[in-house]
Amino acid sequence: MAISFTSGGVPEAEGPVNRPPGFFEQPIWTGLGLLVVCAGPLILLAGISGYVPDDDRLGVVVTGLVWTPLTVVVLVLAIVGTVRDQRVWRDLDTAGVRVMGKVTSAQRVWCGEDDRCTRVRMLVTVPGRPPFTTSHLVSGEEIIEVGTSIPVDVHPMRDLFRLVADPSTGGASR
Repeated sequence: MAISFTSGGVPEAEGPVNRPPGFFEQPIWTGLGLLVVCAGPLILLAGISGYVPDDDRLGVVVTGLVWTPLTVVVLVLAIVGTVRDQRVWRDLDTAGVRVMGKVTSAQRVWCGEDDRCTRVRMLVTVPGRPPFTTSHLVSGEEIIEVGTSIPVDVHPMRDLFRLVADPSTGGASR
């Protein structure tokens, strides 16, 4: 996460850093990704099995031979990235510090065709680190007032943080 300094000397985090969505939370993107990963082997299989005319077979087999390693690379990168993300968020779960972020501005914005959200800018102070400001979109109809304190989980050494979803249960946003 990139941090820039505002004119007041308080670093500003660029965008919220929340737990990434899970596998089933984005089924369209997951389906498209699986389709791309399967494309190379399917093209190769079609060329070798004779599902294409003899005139085109060489081109289809070559295309399959090129696409298959590319899809394997994409699949490996996706798995490595997912494992890394899980490790990073698990690190926040184990080493994170819960602090209170103070809302400095709140603005109602559209976050979908029919949904309203509140864009919240907060000043977060962590012991042993300089304070920083961050911006989050909070979904729902709840009105958040300026000056309100919102619990935030912050990693003490890394630039990693997330809003707490339900302060009464102590659960973190997912």
